[in-house]
Amino acid sequence: MKRFYTLLLMCFSVVAMAQEGFIKGTVLSADNQQPLVGIQVEVNGNKFITNEKGIFSVPTELATQGSQIHILLDGFIQFDAPLSDNMIVRLNSETDEASTIALSLTDLDMEDGDTQSTPGLLFSSGDAYSSIAGFAWGPYWFRQRGYGSNYMNIYFDGINMASPERGYASWSLWGGLNDVTRNKEVSTSLQPVDFNFGNIGGSTNIISDPSNQRPGFKATYSLGNSSYTNRIMLSYSTGLMDNGWAITASASRRWAQEGFVEGTTYDAWAGFFSAEKRFNPNHKMVFTAFAAPSTRGQQMATVKEAYELKNNNYYNPNWGWQDGKKRNAREKTTITPQFIVKDTWDINDKLTLKTSVGYTLGKETRTALNWYDAPDPRPDYYRYLPSFQYDQGNIAAGDYVKEQWENGNFGQVNWDQIYNVNRSNPETVPVHWTDPTGDQYTGNRSHYIVEGRHLDYHRIDVNPTLIYSLNDSWNLTTGIQYQYYQGNNYNTVVDLLGGDYWLDIDNFADRDFVEVEKSINNLNDSTWIRGEGDRIGHDYTAHIQTSNWWGHVKKSFSKGSVYVGANITHTSMFRDSDRKKGLFPDTSYGKSEVLDFLDYGIKLGGEYFLNGRNVFTANTTMYTQAPYFMDSFKSLRTRNETVDGLSSSSVFSGDVNYYYRGERLKVRASAFYTQISDLTKVISYWDDGQNAFMNYALTGMGQEHTGVELGLSYNITPELRFRAAGTYASYLYNTNPYASATVDNNSEVLLENEKVFFNGRHVGGSPEVAGTVGLEYWSRNYWNVGFQVNFLGDRYVTLNPVRYTDRAVNGVEVGSEQYNEILHQEKVDDAFTVDVFAGKSWKINDMFLRLNLNVNNVLNNQNIVTTGFQQYRYDFNDKNAEKFPNKYYYAQGLRAFMNLSLSF
Repeated sequence: MKRFYTLLLMCFSVVAMAQEGFIKGTVLSADNQQPLVGIQVEVNGNKFITNEKGIFSVPTELATQGSQIHILLDGFIQFDAPLSDNMIVRLNSETDEASTIALSLTDLDMEDGDTQSTPGLLFSSGDAYSSIAGFAWGPYWFRQRGYGSNYMNIYFDGINMASPERGYASWSLWGGLNDVTRNKEVSTSLQPVDFNFGNIGGSTNIISDPSNQRPGFKATYSLGNSSYTNRIMLSYSTGLMDNGWAITASASRRWAQEGFVEGTTYDAWAGFFSAEKRFNPNHKMVFTAFAAPSTRGQQMATVKEAYELKNNNYYNPNWGWQDGKKRNAREKTTITPQFIVKDTWDINDKLTLKTSVGYTLGKETRTALNWYDAPDPRPDYYRYLPSFQYDQGNIAAGDYVKEQWENGNFGQVNWDQIYNVNRSNPETVPVHWTDPTGDQYTGNRSHYIVEGRHLDYHRIDVNPTLIYSLNDSWNLTTGIQYQYYQGNNYNTVVDLLGGDYWLDIDNFADRDFVEVEKSINNLNDSTWIRGEGDRIGHDYTAHIQTSNWWGHVKKSFSKGSVYVGANITHTSMFRDSDRKKGLFPDTSYGKSEVLDFLDYGIKLGGEYFLNGRNVFTANTTMYTQAPYFMDSFKSLRTRNETVDGLSSSSVFSGDVNYYYRGERLKVRASAFYTQISDLTKVISYWDDGQNAFMNYALTGMGQEHTGVELGLSYNITPELRFRAAGTYASYLYNTNPYASATVDNNSEVLLENEKVFFNGRHVGGSPEVAGTVGLEYWSRNYWNVGFQVNFLGDRYVTLNPVRYTDRAVNGVEVGSEQYNEILHQEKVDDAFTVDVFAGKSWKINDMFLRLNLNVNNVLNNQNIVTTGFQQYRYDFNDKNAEKFPNKYYYAQGLRAFMNLSLSF
């Protein structure tokens, strides 16, 4: 009888709502009962946005009996419930921003581009799978479906944040601005979004509109033991005021004298300002400016032998003692101010024009040791390890070196020795290399320096988007994206390390050629003596221009929707340099060939609502993508020669998904398949066989990614929740690419079309199997506690292509132990971790005080390899695969992060 009356009441409400034309509801924060502005509410696959009062409106034509309201918002627990008129939705917060410990910069922004990882948190849409993948697996280099970061789009107010040279975005551009970058539009796959065509790894648009920010003031202090130990954040937002203005400002600092890795200092600041003006209910404009300058000492991967000698998996060869302080030779400093103007104009009830214009001015500097005619200063250089002596049969010498490593005398940069060498090296050289008998300069010539490797760039983006609703069921979204980029890459002398000058010459050319002009880095300058701050080495500018049209059409039905989309992209790029290098006077100076690529893409998909709770979706795409600037030239540092046979890569991908959206049980199950073809990659390495620096260009690379994903959340009681997620996948190379090799200091082509036997081998760099189960208790008295157990498996090191050629095994008996060692791809050990968290909130008058604690890897397992890679250097003489063994990074052991915030 109760069910009959309930059904009768629902029918009555539907009839009443049909008379009014709209079903309305209000979304509030359960913490403070404030309206949540600008969030997406989904009903039958259609998305509706809450206004400044948190109200959403659903046309009655799009609602059917049994329709469910679905809200998936990062930072809040997923909400699903039957749709009813004038309903009040109160969203409960997830664990507060303490979870962002998963976004440790050290974990996510290493120097090696191959290990670059995009934070899973940026693609966390709030469902169990994506949030666990970001928070629990992200610190261990888990990548969404095994894709590289260049297959994940990250936008900020409609502006693409990816580097045009490298293809991926760095979270550090807005690191520390957690409070004001919470609002995001997220697509974890290919589903239509209103800011770009989409990508196989998902798309995220961070929305900074001040009217969407939580009004009030918030102060946060955090204490941790990871990359940084202290964090302070201050944020203030007015909300939308009566005069139509809304203002948001935020500032933060994160710092540490030393992180969990030895010698890694950390000093990062961030500032944010955004102003919004509502001219009328149909037109608003937002101006946003932010910057996150940072300086931090970097970690370097090394071999297991070095870790074992130090008995420390966080050993870092980059630092050494100087005047009683640790000094890191490799530091990264960035400052990248961003300015964005976004205009949103509802021209009428059916037509909306969104326009974003962005300007970026960036500076990035990485320091490293450089040396000339002197022993290698890197303490973990293979000749400085005991194994080198043992391999030579020098047992006594090996024992001595081992003892010195273990007692701390070896293993770190010897700054004192470097200064002594430079201070005791008087030498007289001509001021002008063109006039050896002319003016002379006498001083201590530095054989070691700290070199700065710079990238100064600016970028302009213009992205208008038109959204047209023909009626309640047909929707067209289309846009144009234009980007112009200039990036100046150059080196400078940062520190002469006790010497008086540095000669700007090519060290290898000076060794290999008698003619002085061959070694000169810039024939256009007759001087070659350089001091601190002067430019040396390479100096070139990347020019990249991209024009893109994209669009998709969506047709909605009472039981679902279908969509079709397309895009066309034109990319133009060239290298330009004012330097004429002595080795390449004809190909290093001036403008290179202009590379033009015309790419296209199509996608289609849809969703079917079996009923309000059971949803099926499918997506598929095929598109081409231009190669990145860094992979288009044989040797970017030295000359304009482009890679032979350069072409766009091709992507074919599809996925099918099932969602169950019950009030207590929520499930997402997915299966995916992706094939990527015709990839290009250029690597540079020291070739022992040629005794020279080599450039190795691979073309025709292909990858195949297949797998399944499962995430579920079940409310055992209103307070007790069970969560689980897992993926089982395979990321393999599916072609045997071809490579061409050239010597760096004479451009001689040594090899053409060398076959690299990659087919069937693992891409590596990310777990292929992962799983998590956990329990969480959320008390109605505003405290919570929980734990989760995680597993990561099938993790493989990334490959050195040179080892998988006929040349690498020439003369080695097929099937022998030596043969198998050369071709072996190491699978690192599986990993188990346990995480716990707890939180408590207090309301004091109109203020909220929150305390959160996250402890990751509570079992303090310090032997988890996050990623590993085969060194590009290979022993062609003896075919000894262990002469240059794999290098690794290790995950932090117990990692604690406490967060205390006050808001009012």
